[in-house]
Amino acid sequence: MENSNKTILLIHGAWEGAWSWKQTIEHLEEKGHTVKAIDLPGHGDDKTPTSEVTLSVYVDRVKKELEKIDGQVVLVGHSFAGFVVSKVAEEMPEKIEKLVFVASATPYEGKTAFEIFEEDEGSEFLENLIFSEDKSIATMSRETIKDIIFTGATDAQIDALLPKLVPQSTKPFFEPVITTPENFGSVPKAYVETTLDRVITIKAQRNGQKMLGIEEVVTLEQGHVPLETAPRELADALNTIATS
Repeated sequence: MENSNKTILLIHGAWEGAWSWKQTIEHLEEKGHTVKAIDLPGHGDDKTPTSEVTLSVYVDRVKKELEKIDGQVVLVGHSFAGFVVSKVAEEMPEKIEKLVFVASATPYEGKTAFEIFEEDEGSEFLENLIFSEDKSIATMSRETIKDIIFTGATDAQIDALLPKLVPQSTKPFFEPVITTPENFGSVPKAYVETTLDRVITIKAQRNGQKMLGIEEVVTLEQGHVPLETAPRELADALNTIATS
């Protein structure tokens, strides 16, 4: 297929790092794509203090990566990174061939990610977070991580990823992403939805798709983090979207 090999940039969600995409990257590279995942500030190997982490700091990191890449990319955001990649698309639409949301909160009507999760009546996410005294940092219990976040993961998988998860700054969850039809609206979009999701329910995912006018959708019978629980299926979905 002509031009079927794409440059794909993967952006992880809250608490995680570039490491969470490892197997998905391997499967996508097998299909001939050029793929990279990066650590957002304060995540993975990046040592930015949690107190300095904001949505704009996340966005600037992605934009710097895009500036290093020749041509356009397929930009993929998982979970909260849906807000990150949306703000990037608003500010650098010319660099993005397609914007892909994976089990993601999507910005609409000026709402913050916190408001999106709060309005999702079936979500078990916010009620299971553990906040610091000043509410600036959120963590989770092992039980929440296994049952709510990484639904379908084995105990071995949980044991392997637990040491890699970082305390999450809550600031980005309270920052809206304001988009315009000229910039964000001009970028083609697709969505990988997860029907067994307990973080952002399938109903909320589909409402987000509707609000953004997203019609290209691939459905996975998975929980919130197919990156870990079904990387081959996720890679297949991303390949389908990237090459369509």
